[in-house]
Amino acid sequence: MNMKDMNYEGEKLITAVIMQAVEDAGYQGRNKKYLKHKKSAIDWIVGNDPQFVDYCKMLGMSPDGIRDRIIKNVNMKYTKQQKVMKKDMNARI
Repeated sequence: MNMKDMNYEGEKLITAVIMQAVEDAGYQGRNKKYLKHKKSAIDWIVGNDPQFVDYCKMLGMSPDGIRDRIIKNVNMKYTKQQKVMKKDMNARI
């Protein structure tokens, strides 16, 4: 494997990580495990996490631009049921 292939594979991995975060942030179900993933993903994307910023830069994209597009196009709001579950989960901690 040459350097070009390694760079391409790295870009694919970083893209997959970002895409998984986008999918997790848009989760609308009631599974507690996935609800935790949703919260983590939203925090990672919206919270200006250094890793998110670095990954976007590694792909040659503006972190602010990517974040803005995700916010505009992905419904990251919690459903009523998720809000109740989230409140209950936080009460247990």
